[in-house]
Amino acid sequence: DIMEKDGSVADCILALETCPNVSGYTLKGDYDKIRRERLRAEESGVGGWVERTFLGGGKTIDVEDSGTIEGKGGGDKKPTFQLTGDDPFYAAIAVAVAFFAWASNGGLSLH
Repeated sequence: DIMEKDGSVADCILALETCPNVSGYTLKGDYDKIRRERLRAEESGVGGWVERTFLGGGKTIDVEDSGTIEGKGGGDKKPTFQLTGDDPFYAAIAVAVAFFAWASNGGLSLH
């Protein structure tokens, strides 16, 4: 309860040390399972979509990680698309050229 109310670290530690129910079970069931289901329900909104799309979310404790190489010599991450070196510079030039082409052909007309 203290973590959900944005309590300080000291308050959280005190609550953990004085809690008589250390197993995490409540009258409603397993607290961890209830909390995971509530977080998963919050992910279905617009904020969850933005996080999955732009921040690379989508991994949860219930989903197996498919981004690692398994087997002999495994453990590394599978290769993904990354902008490295001069790539961001080239991407910025491409966006600038596209914007210039769009603007020189009339762009957004306000009349």
